[in-house]
Amino acid sequence: MLICDQFLPGSLLRGAQPELMEDLIHSLKNGDESRIQALLSEVADKSMPIEDEEVGELPHEEEDEGNQEYMEIADRWFEGLVCQDIPVTNEVYAIHNVEFDRQELRKLVRIVQEVQKSMGNKDSGEGSDRKLSRAKKPLIMFLRSLAKKTLE
Repeated sequence: MLICDQFLPGSLLRGAQPELMEDLIHSLKNGDESRIQALLSEVADKSMPIEDEEVGELPHEEEDEGNQEYMEIADRWFEGLVCQDIPVTNEVYAIHNVEFDRQELRKLVRIVQEVQKSMGNKDSGEGSDRKLSRAKKPLIMFLRSLAKKTLE
């Protein structure tokens, strides 16, 4: 799979600076995938202003059955989307009773996948774990919110 097919959606292009666009175009023309990866990691870092908080520190509401149900749904969706499980992906994107930003969801999933991929290419250290946690948090919060709305 080509990098440009997977990582150049409109959401990435909307907020980009002209210099970044020129670097991406030049790297794509030259087939410099390592430079493309570096630029995309830089963009992902800038788009996630969350400090070094762990995913485990996400706010938990009262642990009643309703809250537990939407959190379990969100966790299942998270795993399925990140692992590119087709039935789960279809289930999430087929939700029509709740309005949500599908493009934002795709962007958040892509960021987590890209961080996981970059961690697979390097030795995993504490910095990588923090980066992965920072990437996961917005996606988990998005999915929890979506799951909660679907159950209302």
